[in-house]
This record gives sequence, structure tokens and C-alpha cells, in this order.
Amino acid sequence: MVVVKDVFVFYQEYVKPLYCEIEARNNTLPVELLFEIHASFDHLKRFHIGEEEESISCNKAISHLKRGALDALKLKLKYFHNDLECLQKSDIDLSLLDNGSFWPNLLSDKDAIINMAKDARMTESNPDPSQAFDLWSKTSIQIDGFYAKYLNQEGKFEWAKKKTFAWLNKDTWRGVGIGFLTGCLSSLLIWYLTKP
Repeated sequence: MVVVKDVFVFYQEYVKPLYCEIEARNNTLPVELLFEIHASFDHLKRFHIGEEEESISCNKAISHLKRGALDALKLKLKYFHNDLECLQKSDIDLSLLDNGSFWPNLLSDKDAIINMAKDARMTESNPDPSQAFDLWSKTSIQIDGFYAKYLNQEGKFEWAKKKTFAWLNKDTWRGVGIGFLTGCLSSLLIWYLTKP
């Protein structure tokens, strides 16, 4: 039998860390999670004023908290995709990192996370919602590992950005120089061939 303490333990161990992580991301409160927390505590209120039995209220409260946690996990996945998109659009030559293995490894690990998220999403319709919650939690852990391995690499990105800029500048000027020299030589050749 689920009791009120179980609701608060679930909130403390699962919902609050996710809530804090999502909130810290861009200093906003995720509305989806707030609605579910509100609904959860509304069920606890029903128990305390005698409208529902404790086990019924607590089961419904935990159900709302799980839905809120799932919403937070989906927001985390959305932020993950946004961060990858920003990295792809950056002017950094990612092939310079880790002897060229950085980008292929990143894409492989990204695909693994996407597949895990798809599996989690598919299990949400199962009668036992804890399966989906477990898979989403594993997806969240994989995302954390992905950030540590690939995205929290400011030093690497700065180095690659400098190398990318230097390479582009060197090649650009080399290309301009070669083009200018070719143009001059072509002009001289045509002048020589067409002179009276």
C-alpha cells in the first residue's frame, strides 16, 4: 500500500532533481511539470480532507508525478537535440577533433540515445508505466554521459575553432594568391599571343 511518505520520497528522489536540472537549463519553470505537481498535491489534499482513501490518493499523486517526470525527461531530450543542432551549425571543423573520430563517434552515440528514447516512448502505452519511466531514466543517464563525453569540451572546441579559422584564412589567402597569379599570367599570355 502506497502512503503519503512514498509520494514525498518519489518527489525527492526523482522529480525534484529533474525539475532542478530543467529549470537550471534556462532559468524557467517547466509548465508541464508544474501542472503535474499541482495535480499530485491536489490528490494529497483530497486524502487529508477526507475525500479519498490514502492509498488511492497516493497512487494518483505518484502517477501525476511520474507523468511530470516523463515530461521533464522529454524536455531534456529536446534540449539535447537543440544543443547538437547548434554544434552542427557552428563554424568549427569537428573533423579536427580526436584525430577525426570525434564526429563519427558522436553520431553513433546520438543514434543510440535516439533509439533508446524511441523505445521509451513506445513503452508509455504499456499498462505498467514504470517500464517507460525506467527507459526514460536510462535515456537521461545516457544524455548526461553524452554531454560529459562530447558537449562539455570547451577547450577542445576553442582549439578546433582556432585551427579552423587559421586553416580557412591560410587556404583562403593561398587560393586568392593562386587565383591572382593565374589571372596575371593568363593576361600576360593573352597579351603576348595577341600583340601585333
